[in-house]
This record gives sequence, C-alpha cells and structure tokens, in this order.
Amino acid sequence: MVKADRRVQRTRELLQKTLIELMRADGYESITIQQIVDRANIGRTAFYLHYHNKDELFMSCHEAMISHFHFGPLYPLTREELLSPEAPQGMTSAYQHLEDTRELLYPVFQGKDSLMTLRRMLRDWNAQEIEANLRAAFAEADSSIPFEVLAAYLAGAQISLLHWWLEKRRPYTPEDLAQTFHRLQRAAIRDAFGLAKDSA
Repeated sequence: MVKADRRVQRTRELLQKTLIELMRADGYESITIQQIVDRANIGRTAFYLHYHNKDELFMSCHEAMISHFHFGPLYPLTREELLSPEAPQGMTSAYQHLEDTRELLYPVFQGKDSLMTLRRMLRDWNAQEIEANLRAAFAEADSSIPFEVLAAYLAGAQISLLHWWLEKRRPYTPEDLAQTFHRLQRAAIRDAFGLAKDSA
C-alpha cells in the first residue's frame, strides 16, 4: 500500500511538473492532454486515473503552490511603511515576483468556473495576510472599519488590479503597480484610522 501511494504521488508530481514546464514555454490554453502525457512519458489512461481534465491538474499544481504567489511583501510591513508616501521595497519585490510568474498566474484569472475556487483561495489567503499585518501595525489604534472588513476590501482591490494588469497586458511595470496599489491602500488605511493626510 505504501509503495502504491508513493507511485501515485510520484505520477502526480510528474504531471504537475510537466504542466508547469509546458506553461512556461507555451502558455496554458494551447496545451493539450496529449502533449502533457507525451512529455511526461506516460499513457493517457494513467493521466485519467489521476485527473479528469487539464483544469483539475492545473488546480492541483496551484493548490500545492498557492503560497508561491506573494501578493504582498514576504514580511509584515511596519506602520511607517504602510503610511509612507512611497511603496515599500517589499511590495515592489512582490509585484516583480508576480511579473516573473505571470505565465503561471494568468490562467487563474481567466473566466473559467472550474478555477473560481482557486481565485477565492488566493483572495482569502491574501486577506488573511493583510489582516494580520494591519493588526500588528495598528494594535493600539481604533479603526472605524473592522480589520477583517478592511482586509477583505484591500485584498479584493489588489486581486482586481492584478487581474486587470494580467488580462489587459498594459505596459505598467511592477514598480508602477506596487506604487499604485500602495497609494490606494494607504488612503483606505488613513481613512479607517482617521489619520491626517500627512500622517506617517
């Protein structure tokens, strides 16, 4: 039984690795199951023993990689960084990371219902990170908006901005996007905590 479980895991990991390699080279939409099994050197029957279709394989890849997509800095931002006029370096680095993983991330934001669950997971995970950061940075402050509501709003705004960026392929750099979201986030935070515009 243990050997069988290990074989199953190895096959799934091989298929996930193969799909990611193909996506980096060709994008997601053009990839076929036949290409996947040919590159992985397994039969179609073996593929269907593990996954019903390409979308399900894609979901399994990204559920395993969900923490790979950093919508925000890898470390909590201080109150001073959250209120700074300039986007913190950590936020700029996060958007650069998203640019670097664009080919993997783009299919998540296409309109397929089968990927809606993954989009919700990414949004909720992002909201949890933002809420934890806000609670740490403003532990002693009173907010006119509950932390979880403010975090959900900011996460939704960030996901929508990222979706637009990926879908429209506008010529905005990661630095542009980081600064834009930072300004929007800063305005919402200042309003929630009743801070003056020049507060930092």
